[in-house]
Amino acid sequence: MILSEVIARNTTGEITNEIFKDKAKKRVTDFTRNRIMPFEELMLFVLLSVKSSTQSSLRRFFTIIGKTTKMKQQSLSEARRKINVSAFVRLFRISEQTMTAYCVKKWHGYRVYAVDGSKIQLPCDKTLLEYYGALGKDNTSPTAQASALYDVLNDIVCDAAIEPLCVDERTLAKKHIDVLKTIAKGDKKLLLGDRGYPSFELIEELVTNGMSYLFRVKRKFNVDIDNQTKSDGYIWLRSGVKRIHVRVIKFKLDSGEEEALITNISDRRLGVNAFKKLYFMRWPVEGKYDVIKNKLQLENFNTRSIEGIQQDFFAAMYLSNFAASCAIDVKSEIDSAREYKENKYEYKANMNEVIGVLKDRLVLALTKDDPSEQAAIIQSILDEISSYVVPIRPDRSTPRNPSPRKCNFHHNQKANC
Repeated sequence: MILSEVIARNTTGEITNEIFKDKAKKRVTDFTRNRIMPFEELMLFVLLSVKSSTQSSLRRFFTIIGKTTKMKQQSLSEARRKINVSAFVRLFRISEQTMTAYCVKKWHGYRVYAVDGSKIQLPCDKTLLEYYGALGKDNTSPTAQASALYDVLNDIVCDAAIEPLCVDERTLAKKHIDVLKTIAKGDKKLLLGDRGYPSFELIEELVTNGMSYLFRVKRKFNVDIDNQTKSDGYIWLRSGVKRIHVRVIKFKLDSGEEEALITNISDRRLGVNAFKKLYFMRWPVEGKYDVIKNKLQLENFNTRSIEGIQQDFFAAMYLSNFAASCAIDVKSEIDSAREYKENKYEYKANMNEVIGVLKDRLVLALTKDDPSEQAAIIQSILDEISSYVVPIRPDRSTPRNPSPRKCNFHHNQKANC
């Protein structure tokens, strides 16, 4: 069975499970009477994540599942308030667990994870501003802090969080480490982080839990690192009476700027060039935010409630993993189709097209209880997206946006859910 089909089957099984439904409901009496949109359909509607007006989204959803039902925005808002955010976290976990079991690419025996944060623009709403905090002129733009733990070799969002701005990235990274303990048990794990993450406490947490790390460090992070003249040497990090032996890697970028990395991997077969390449392997986590924020249009929220924001966030994490699973499923077919074309580059599925096809047909697949019917729809999705490809250009990088406040959806006024 192919990966995307397994995720779809597991998702349908969970949504239709009475135990899942009981845990998802806030009250025992919720969803006990016949409703315009039953529990299962409501879960799928949020997962569909159509980024248009609420009424347009509802019309599109009911058309896809073959119903002529009409529903008001107020009724949708009331229904969404009856579902715990944990239900969408659970579906996201299903996508991660299925992919982690199936995808096993490693770097010198390590599963490689990157941690990174991003600011999420929210609709202009007083409640959201008071809960999440704000940035921008006079601190009037509601904004949340997101963080993701990402398997860079296997294209899996393994853990994610959306919190108020007052929760810093290191705190969220420590929570990711707690989750990482439960993922891919028995495998060696290596965490990549940019300059904002290194601290004695975080490094100690990783070492204590038997994990490896590679962090880029700022100048003045540690005087012994700054004074290190070797391209590959060791120093002691100290905090009070505690100390940790750290390997320091230094190299120059093409711009002439010197970079310093720290790690606890002592294998001398891995030298400066290996760690330099390893560090730049973290770039796909920023590319994943591009998928989530731009291609999935996360910030074009269909809701203006605190829990609704969290529901949409974890629905986007689920959908990003499902899209990645589809790209993995069609990669061999794409390779076979171009085997004798002597292309300069390898090719992969075009993620814009993958997401577009999923938004049209995934919900229909997830409504099917019959495994063969569901498998046929999933296969039709894969057949279509395999024809939309883009080249994989190595050694490319994308600079961070110099104007991070610019957002197409920030003043979204379309929803009250």
